[in-house]
Amino acid sequence: MPRRTPPTRDEQNAMRRAFYDRIGRGDMTIPEAMKAMREMTGLTQAQFAAHRGVSRRVIQDIERGTGNPTVDSLNSIAKLFGLQVGFVSMRKREPAPPGSV
Repeated sequence: MPRRTPPTRDEQNAMRRAFYDRIGRGDMTIPEAMKAMREMTGLTQAQFAAHRGVSRRVIQDIERGTGNPTVDSLNSIAKLFGLQVGFVSMRKREPAPPGSV
């Protein structure tokens, strides 16, 4: 299996900006967010899981959208990015009409 090349600092910053922008707009699913967080760190699923204190299977299942993680697991993972589990809309937000702010 080929070795992963960690993202450069500039790549990480660009990924982080896009991540927080999508989170702010409310158009990112938990599986998408999990994969984005892991990719920002440049770690494999196993490495990311060990770093966050959860099993690789938890990360794998969340990224697939088949997991049923505990709130504690999600908070442990999200804490690194200054996030925590909260109540969010199940529907993606509609874009604001032009000219409204």
